[in-house]
Amino acid sequence: MMAVVWVRERVPDLPRDVWWVIAVNASMQAIFNFVTIFVNLYWWRQGESILAVSLFNLAGTVALFASYFLGSHYLYKRDIRFVMLLSSIFAGVTFLALFFYVPGWRTLFTLGIGMAFGLTQGFFWAANNSSMYTFLKSEQYADYFSINTVLGQAIAVAIPLISAGIVGAAGFRLSFLIMLVFVLAAFVVSIRLPHKGLAENLFQGRIGFREVFAKPGTAWVMAVVMCTGLVNQFLTLFSMIYIFTVSNNVGIVALLNIGYSFILLAALTWYRRAHFSQDVWLVMGIVLILASYGLAFLVPKNGWSTIVVLLMRVGGLYLQGASGRQRYRVIMQGDVVWRTRFGLWMEFPFALSRTTILIGGLFVRTLGDAAFIVLTAISSGAMLALPLFTRMAIRRYEAAHGVGAGL
Repeated sequence: MMAVVWVRERVPDLPRDVWWVIAVNASMQAIFNFVTIFVNLYWWRQGESILAVSLFNLAGTVALFASYFLGSHYLYKRDIRFVMLLSSIFAGVTFLALFFYVPGWRTLFTLGIGMAFGLTQGFFWAANNSSMYTFLKSEQYADYFSINTVLGQAIAVAIPLISAGIVGAAGFRLSFLIMLVFVLAAFVVSIRLPHKGLAENLFQGRIGFREVFAKPGTAWVMAVVMCTGLVNQFLTLFSMIYIFTVSNNVGIVALLNIGYSFILLAALTWYRRAHFSQDVWLVMGIVLILASYGLAFLVPKNGWSTIVVLLMRVGGLYLQGASGRQRYRVIMQGDVVWRTRFGLWMEFPFALSRTTILIGGLFVRTLGDAAFIVLTAISSGAMLALPLFTRMAIRRYEAAHGVGAGL
């Protein structure tokens, strides 16, 4: 009895609908974590090809943004539950297609599976973002994000460990079938979501540039999103490639990712407890990432790759956390429909930035070649411009709402 009371005192008091959203998030995070590590490793092991990994992620990115817009349309025509169910269905298609993969048709399967996974992500994020704006009150955001963060870190440790054991014992194909358990869990929990959607059609009425960007700081946020997307996609793609260059052994890759997860958890704890300004965290992230780029070019790859990835991920955590928090202040100015419409506009620079890096990745043959240097330069330029654009957005926002508003 005392244990039950202890748990109740520490578990945030959130509405039941929000807990169902959190449960869906946990199931989908397990799927995303598995695909990010093991499906990309699966393509890499087909011939240690950066091209195959880039092509898979590029196809997924294109499908992600197309399905995000389609999902946003269905948020008005149908509801959040319908869009989330679509996401889980395409997750099932992804793993079934991986199970039936034919090596002779590698390019076709790479594109098709990448698109199926992109549809999974696009529908999920459309429904997830809308559910966050619809079900949560402003004072509940902190509890919601803290729960998702804790669950995300637990999943980042558990899924690689469990999946590595399954892949090592039974191979990739059986592991793809076992992932259907998580797909089924996401589907069942999604059914419990309420029939709630948007009250207005996002693609009618006030969706033009002048209407959406009339609020202070919003135009500069688009530049922030563009820069952040360029940096994050570069870090995501090549930190993964650097891990694969250390070893393509499933167990070692899993242990490396688990180790990075523990380090990121410690870095996240410091980020929350240290009373630095968001500008300081942003600069700290940039310095760590630039240090990783320097090491990548100056020292032997295999011996220092783990350190390069460590600096990339910790730096990326601070950069994304600081820029995201500042961006979120500007986004929270309007009502649910305006925020969702603004989110649709933000998808354009986000899509452009991600596809730019991934298309460039198709031309990278080895780490350190000319194409890799060009992508590193693009990422570095975007990273150095990010503090300026963030400052411009916040300056205009605070001029209208007051210094420190929204923190």
